[in-house]
Amino acid sequence: MELLEKVAYLKGLMAGMELDPEKKETKLFNAILDTLDDIANAVADIEEETDEMSDVIDVLDEDLGSLEETVYGDDGDGDEDEDDCEECGCEDGELYEVTCPTCGNTLYLDEEMLDEGEMSCPNCGQELEFDLGLDGNDCAQEHGGCGCEK
Repeated sequence: MELLEKVAYLKGLMAGMELDPEKKETKLFNAILDTLDDIANAVADIEEETDEMSDVIDVLDEDLGSLEETVYGDDGDGDEDEDDCEECGCEDGELYEVTCPTCGNTLYLDEEMLDEGEMSCPNCGQELEFDLGLDGNDCAQEHGGCGCEK
């Protein structure tokens, strides 16, 4: 039984009791039932709005899933084509985070961009230089010999 139905049932019980409308107790019961009716209506409105928001969230989630598939490609859980190294995080297509010392803009660079050795910050134009000091893909030197052969 819904909340609104329960309040209507209580109102029916009260009406069936044929109480004297001039008594204080009857006035109190009527006031309580009116308050319960207001609360039940408010809860019903909130439930309706929540259902509507849930539908919108579901649509947005589906749209986001489609967008992610378009942007990142459909590779399942992302572990199929990657060379994972649990200790150092090496994997194909890894991005590196670089912060411009002038403007504080955060850039995400891939291996090719770092291999070029330098670039201009797209935000402020500051020339950024990269020197990893490593021999190519030497994971042992970069990550303390974790054995991922990168």
